[in-house]
Amino acid sequence: MSLRLTPGVKFILAALPKLTLPGAIVYLVAHHLSYARWVCVLGSMAAWPLLSLVHAQLRHMAEEREIRALGAVRVPEVKGKWPWNLDLVVGRLKQGKDGYPFDAVEVMTRQYGETFNMCIFGENRVVTQNPTHIQKMYATDFEGWEKGDRFRWQFASLGLGVFVSDGSMWRFHRQMMRPFFSRDRITDLDNFSRHCENALDVLRASDGVPIDFQDVAFRFTLDAAAEFLCGVRINSLHGDENSQTFGPAMSSLQHQLAQRSRMAPLWPFFEIKRDKTRVYLDAIQNFFRPIIQAALEKKVANDGNAAPSDTLLDELLEKTSDPQLILDQTMNVLFAGRDTTAATITFLTYCLATHPPVLARVRAEIAAQLGDLRSPTFEDIKELKLLRATINETLRLFPPVPGNVRSAIRSTTLPSNIQGGKPYYIPAGTKVPFSTMTMHKSKKFWGDDADNWDPDRFLDERNQRVVSNPFIFLPFSAGPRICLGQQFAYQEISFFIVRLLQTFQSIELAPEAQPEDSRPPAAWANGPGRKKLEKIKPKSDLTMSVAGGLWLTVKT
Repeated sequence: MSLRLTPGVKFILAALPKLTLPGAIVYLVAHHLSYARWVCVLGSMAAWPLLSLVHAQLRHMAEEREIRALGAVRVPEVKGKWPWNLDLVVGRLKQGKDGYPFDAVEVMTRQYGETFNMCIFGENRVVTQNPTHIQKMYATDFEGWEKGDRFRWQFASLGLGVFVSDGSMWRFHRQMMRPFFSRDRITDLDNFSRHCENALDVLRASDGVPIDFQDVAFRFTLDAAAEFLCGVRINSLHGDENSQTFGPAMSSLQHQLAQRSRMAPLWPFFEIKRDKTRVYLDAIQNFFRPIIQAALEKKVANDGNAAPSDTLLDELLEKTSDPQLILDQTMNVLFAGRDTTAATITFLTYCLATHPPVLARVRAEIAAQLGDLRSPTFEDIKELKLLRATINETLRLFPPVPGNVRSAIRSTTLPSNIQGGKPYYIPAGTKVPFSTMTMHKSKKFWGDDADNWDPDRFLDERNQRVVSNPFIFLPFSAGPRICLGQQFAYQEISFFIVRLLQTFQSIELAPEAQPEDSRPPAAWANGPGRKKLEKIKPKSDLTMSVAGGLWLTVKT
């Protein structure tokens, strides 16, 4: 059995030569020159700090030369209260537990502008909400930006699937996936229908008693995604034993990966004793490995020919027989297909429940197109313009992936936030995270009513804001890495909401059932921005969800 090192131990082993070698050299040289022992020891102890100072100064001088050559300026830097800005890490962890998602980014944006540098423990993190910057990273200079090695190490639990890889490996994964999201597959709604009816049965059984709607939505998308991707029935809506560990393991794994992101670059120090993702990763992989192995054995039995391409697994088997590659890709797509869609269904239902006039209009639109019973077809869904607007408005205020990051492959610039100003200097290797959620709520881009949930903004003249500047609305990313499953997600969300509103005449929040520790803090009512309007407590663990669940009463 091979020794499995924890992330913390790997980090320490990788850093040891850099930390100890300068001191060892100084000690040996001083000892060889017959200096007193205390001089040798003192010199060896001072070697690494002094070398670090010299290296930092040389790097600063090199950057200044690059800045002059590029005609650029440095990004405004956040000044924390603690050394190395470690208080910013504490703040990120506190926000992740108790705060409104990306509140701290909004506060810093008001203080430093749309773009600022959070240098933590010597690692630059240039945070931006400028759509022009995102356009450059995602489209016009796509080849100059990547996820990067540090991102891959941080998210190593997801393997080397399409969402983690770069360059030729990313292109390989992307090409494998593209045929699977063809129009024929997207327009086939039978899979949605089966699992949607199971979800509606669970809701009907609640019989007016408060139920955690979010739990039902997540189980629905898990069942639908598993069958669509792998041809397997997880049956989490029916309480299947395997699903009782599989679904929670996915959520727990995402939480641990989100914690790593909040603690970066210090997260390995908190995983010296154990890899905190391992137990959840094992549960997920142990579910998939027998499925993949059986499919590979079937391929061998068919003289190396894969089965007819009905699922993503079949599609992957046509391209490769590498079980790890298939596992990584399947996990990547399942995470995307389950959590992002479930989050949107959850927040959309929450918004409809808290906006009865809009709910009545959507219900009327559905009745006019479909009546009270008929399930929607692909063509029907295309005609439901108001429903699409409610989905888009929900994606705006509650983007299922509320933030993302890119790293500069080489030293470069991003345009100034000030018209006519010098561009911002971005050193090679710098991470540039951005908050989609913050940008989606910016009054600069969306108007003074940006905090309000108003689907009509996607139907009236206000929609010209998106038409003229599409990079202000990025729920599915953009450029070459735009989500391949975008139309699939729209179909699944639309189908579910149509059948939900056809089935239940009353959908209301049940605040008395909401766990007390997951209710919006009283301070939010007097706070700035969107949070003063919330009846629930949104949270972000890589993807969005409602803390403590979304508790509703539904009646036929």
